[in-house]
Amino acid sequence: MSRDGVSGALFGAAAVFLGAGVAGGAWPTGWAALVCALVCGALGGTVLALRRSRGSDPGTRDAVPGRGLDKSDAGARTAASGRSSLVAAAVVWALALVAGGVWAVTAGDDTGDDTAAKGKAPAKPPATASLDARPAVAWTVPSVGRNHDRAVGYWGLGPAVAQGRIDGLFSYDGADGRVRWSVPAPTREALCAMTPDVEEGVGLIAYGRHDKPCATLLSVRVSDGKVLWKRNLGGEGLVEGALAVGGATAVSAEDGAVRARSTESGEQRWQRAVPKGCETLAVDADATRTLLAEQCGKGARLLALDTRTGARRWSRDLPVESRATAAVVSVSPVVLAVDEADKRGTHAFLVFDDKGAPTVAVPLSGPEGVLSAPESVAAEDFLRPVVRDGLLVTLAQRESLVPDHVVAYSLKDGRKAWSYHAENQTMALAAEPDGRIGVLENFGSGRVMLLDRATGKVTARLEPDTGKEVGISIYPELVPVPGGHVVLNQILMRAEPAAFALR
Repeated sequence: MSRDGVSGALFGAAAVFLGAGVAGGAWPTGWAALVCALVCGALGGTVLALRRSRGSDPGTRDAVPGRGLDKSDAGARTAASGRSSLVAAAVVWALALVAGGVWAVTAGDDTGDDTAAKGKAPAKPPATASLDARPAVAWTVPSVGRNHDRAVGYWGLGPAVAQGRIDGLFSYDGADGRVRWSVPAPTREALCAMTPDVEEGVGLIAYGRHDKPCATLLSVRVSDGKVLWKRNLGGEGLVEGALAVGGATAVSAEDGAVRARSTESGEQRWQRAVPKGCETLAVDADATRTLLAEQCGKGARLLALDTRTGARRWSRDLPVESRATAAVVSVSPVVLAVDEADKRGTHAFLVFDDKGAPTVAVPLSGPEGVLSAPESVAAEDFLRPVVRDGLLVTLAQRESLVPDHVVAYSLKDGRKAWSYHAENQTMALAAEPDGRIGVLENFGSGRVMLLDRATGKVTARLEPDTGKEVGISIYPELVPVPGGHVVLNQILMRAEPAAFALR
C-alpha cells in the first residue's frame, strides 16, 4: 500500500471518530467502530485513487518547474500511484465488508456488553424476581424421651417459643435456640395439659403421674418462667382438652365442675357445677367470653359464659343425637368442630353469631376432600385450623392418604374462598404476623409456603438450604418468629429433634 493510500485511510478513520464523537456525544466501540473506520478509510482511499488516475493524463499536468521532469515521466509515475491507491482502497473495502458481516452476527452481544459497560438498564425488563428463599437451619434442640412420646402443646411468644414436652415446659429463643427458661416436670410426673395460648403474659400447665389424674395445676409467667401459683386438684383432675385462659382468668373443667381462677393469684372467681347426666366436651375462653360444650345424654349444647363472672349469656342445642366429640376452634368469632358417632350425624365446623344463632356449617368431608380438625375431634389429626379475617383455613386430604391441600371457607356463607394444592404433604398451618398463611410441607427439612390470605396464591417459598436433612415428625407445629420460623415436633417417631429453626 502506498503512503498516499495509507494516509487517506488514516484520514478517513480519524474523520469518522471525530464525527461520531461530536454528533453523538459518545465514541463508537467494538465492531461498530472498526466498520466505521474501515468504510471511511475505503472512501478516502477511493477518492484519492480516482483523483490520481485523472491526473495521469499528460495533457492535464505540467512538469514541476525546476525539477527537470518531462510530461511523460510525471504521467507514468502518477498513473502508477493511482493504481496503487485503487488496490489499497479495494483491500480496505474488502476488510470493511468482512468486519460488517461479523458485526451483524454479533450485534446483539456488542449491544448488551456496551449497555452493561455504561451501567444503563437493558432494553428488555429483567425477569420477575424469584419467590424462592433459601433459609438455613439455624439451630436444633435434640430429641427428648422415647419414640412415640407426645408433646402437649406450645405457645408462640413473639421472639421466643414455649414447648410443652413430656419432661416439662421449655422456652426457646427464636434467634439461637437457647433455653430462656424452663419449668421442669417433677420426678415421675409428666406434663399432661396446657392452655392453647397465653393471655396478659400468663399461661397454665398441668402435671400428672403415670396412670393417675392430670391434677397438679400451675400458672406460669411467660416473660421469665416464674410459677405464680400451684393447685392440687381433687377427684379425676382435669378433663382432657378443657383448660383455657381468657384475660386474667384461668378456666378449667375439673371433676364435676367448671372453675375460674385468677391467673395472678389462683383465687377462685366462680364455679359452675356440671348438671347431672352431663359431661364437659370442650372449653376455651378470651377476656370476655367463655365457650363450654356439654354432652347430656344423646344431646349436646354450647354455652357462652361471661369470663369474669361466669354468668350465662346464651345457650344453643347442637345438632347431635349420639355420642359426640367437640373442639372450640375460635372463641370470637364462634367456631366449633363437632364429630358424632352416628355416621349420618353431624361432622362439621359449626359457626354461630354473637347471640348463639347458627349461621354456617362446613362438612368435615365433602367436595374438597376430608378436612383436618383438632385432635379432640379427629383422632388422626394434630392440627390447629386458622380463623382470620372472616375465613376458616384448614388442610384437606383428597386423592392421597395424607393432606396435600389447603382450603379456605367463608364464615359468612360457608362457601370455598380458595384452595392451594401442595407438591408435598401439608403438615401444619400458621397465622403469620403480616396476615399471610404459613404452610409447612413435608419436603426435606420442611418447606414453608406463604399464602395470600385473600386469594391463597403463593407469595413466598422458603426452602431450607442445608446439606444435612433435619427430620420432621408426623405431627409438627409451625410457629413464626422474627426473621424465620420454628418447627416443633410434637410426636417423635425416630429421634427427630424436639425443635429446629428456619431462618
